Amino acid sequence: MSLSLKNYREIRTPFVFFDETGSINDKVNRFFCLGMIKCLQPFYLDSKIREIRQKNQFYDEIKWNTLSKAKLKVIKEIVGVVFDTPGIYFSSIVINKDDIDFEKEFENNPYKAYQGFTEILLKQSIEDNEVLTILADYVTTPKDIKFEVDVKHNINKTLDRLAIGGIHRVDSKGVNIIQIVDLLIGSVVYCYKRDLKLVSGDKNKVKILKLVLEKVQRENFTGGVSAKKFKVIEYKSDIK
Repeated sequence: MSLSLKNYREIRTPFVFFDETGSINDKVNRFFCLGMIKCLQPFYLDSKIREIRQKNQFYDEIKWNTLSKAKLKVIKEIVGVVFDTPGIYFSSIVINKDDIDFEKEFENNPYKAYQGFTEILLKQSIEDNEVLTILADYVTTPKDIKFEVDVKHNINKTLDRLAIGGIHRVDSKGVNIIQIVDLLIGSVVYCYKRDLKLVSGDKNKVKILKLVLEKVQRENFTGGVSAKKFKVIEYKSDIK
């Protein structure tokens, strides 16, 4: 689709909130996952989360790895508004590192791999009439790594249009919706680990996982999910 200024009523300019869980270099933990929430008007979801925080005097960062019994009620309420708020689209890509030849595919370069997974997820999640603005959780990288510049350039070049307006790294501690991405990708990866019996089953995490699965109307995420508002992509070497 070729867009010009005369098409401005058809052009959509969503925000994307981007995060990851796990580490490409971690040889112990099998799974790595990137996730994003895409929405046109983040105000609506963010304002609801702020109201819940204020009502419950809950000011901790929303993170999968810090789930506890004391936080359970609030997190359940937050998950509820995420799925009840119109215009919220979640996508993720799950990487089973045991199935990848990192030398062959990425020259054993974790930054090249990270960027490759990112570009796949974005290309799989963008509509033809969208121009994205991306806020990604800050990750420390060597000075010669220009993730923000390269991802924008590569996707715009591949799609032969302005598909990404800009990418900026931010501290997720101040961005509620990036924290929600952490929560959702945490639940996705935990489901894979649970099904493979790699985790014993933390009661609080299991309760949130069951709630997310209930909202998506799934028993698990195995094989991926291709629902309109909730996608789980399983990485394969031939995926584009």
